[in-house]
Order: sequence, then structure tokens, then C-alpha cells
Amino acid sequence: PQRVIVGPMIEVAAVVFRNSFGHVLTVCKDSSTKFQLPGGKLEAGETPTQAAAREVAEEIGVDVRLPELSPLGTFDAPAANEPGETVRGHIFTYPRPILARASAEIAELAWVDPTNPNRELAHLLRDEVFPALES
Repeated sequence: PQRVIVGPMIEVAAVVFRNSFGHVLTVCKDSSTKFQLPGGKLEAGETPTQAAAREVAEEIGVDVRLPELSPLGTFDAPAANEPGETVRGHIFTYPRPILARASAEIAELAWVDPTNPNRELAHLLRDEVFPALES
């Protein structure tokens, strides 16, 4: 079913990193209780790919190779941290193992099993990205 967009649209780009168990790296920002993918808002003139790479470098200290980011899709969901707003996420996958560390506004990192998440997740991740990964 088609979702109705309510309120302002926040455009973000984020990356799915998986470990050898198939778990997905999630981050929790200082200002939130919900875990989400590493990523963030696009800046003026940035493509979603450029924004995704810049944000993961800032948030988890990982430098990705732009040509290796593969689009998973673009998804809309209620924003996790801005009540009444909608987030449009340009989501990419990355094929390589990474070594991540929390930096910038990231309070915590967690590897989450998409089939059995044990944390409170942002709507975009729970309702859109995890189902897309499983299909």
C-alpha cells in the first residue's frame, strides 16, 4: 500500500554494513533512543552516494569506496527523531568487512540480527530496510 507523506520531508543517505553472521551495524545517536543505520542528511550539492560516504566517515570512522556502494532502494518512513516529519532514506549496501568506532554524535554501536532485532529501531530500518534485505 502507498504511504501518505505527512509533514516535512527529511532526505538522508545511509549504509547497510553486515558482519559474517549477517547482522547489520546500527548506531544510536546521543539525542535518540532508537538505533538506525549509520548515515545522515544530504548537504547542498551532494549526491546520496557522497552523503552516505561522508556520514559514515564522520559517524563510525569508516572510509568506503564510492564505486562499491550498491543501492538497496529509496524508502519513506516516519522520522525517528523529528516527530511528525517523514524521512526519505537512500539506502546503500557495502560488500566489505569494516572496523567501526562511534564518533561525532554517535553514543553507541550495535550489530543487530535483522530477523530478531533486540533493540528499539527507527521506523525506516525496522519497517523498510530489514524487509528489503530479506526479500
